Amino acid sequence: METDRRPVTSLREQALGIIRDAITAGELDEERIYSAAGLAKQLGMSLSPVREAMMSLVTEGTVEAVPNRGFRLVPVTWSDLEEITRVRVLLAVPAVRQLCDRAAGHVGSESAEPADPVADGSSGASEGASGAPDGAEAADEPLRIQLEQLREHAAATAIAAEAGDATGFFTHDRRFHEALLEYGLGRRAADISLRLRDQSRVFRPQGAVDEVNTTSARELSAIVDLIEQGRADEVTELVTRNLYFFKRTAPVPDES
Repeated sequence: METDRRPVTSLREQALGIIRDAITAGELDEERIYSAAGLAKQLGMSLSPVREAMMSLVTEGTVEAVPNRGFRLVPVTWSDLEEITRVRVLLAVPAVRQLCDRAAGHVGSESAEPADPVADGSSGASEGASGAPDGAEAADEPLRIQLEQLREHAAATAIAAEAGDATGFFTHDRRFHEALLEYGLGRRAADISLRLRDQSRVFRPQGAVDEVNTTSARELSAIVDLIEQGRADEVTELVTRNLYFFKRTAPVPDES
């Protein structure tokens, strides 16, 4: 059983997470109206937290309420996916660049004085195996911890993808990108990106999606590696490609 360090959540939050993952994975049909009671029975949960979760999704714009009937997914089109992804990229790129700067020692303690290579007789800062200057890790201990947490999320995502566990894949992939944005830009940026992510959908048959899941999951560990090495241009390209996951799972529209 996986050990999860996240704090214990309420029944509402548990229901919200399960329903979000089901929507993202394409397990709920846009054409169907779902009652809170029916979803509660399907999830094996009591009615109140499921109803509260669905109302939260209404507020977020992911579902809409149908009076006297239940809830329906807000339709997402090909152009919607493109717009959602573009905005998420606008947030993710500065986030990973900020983390790369920290890893390279460009952003440290405000009180730290820059080393003088002439005064200490050296020709410049030496570099460790990661390509970052020696001492950069010590100057930013929180970053080391954050990278470890990102690696844990990346590993859990890959394990789920390899096992064909779509729900687990989407759960851990969401946590990875949530942490990436929060560590790079802050909580508000993470919340904005997650809300957009939760409006994305998978459209292809499960077999095709499984292959995309595995490729996408493997990219997460590479993203962390590139951040640790301070390779901003390369990680910018990779995180952009990774965020286009949902476009890779969407059928190409017929332009004829």
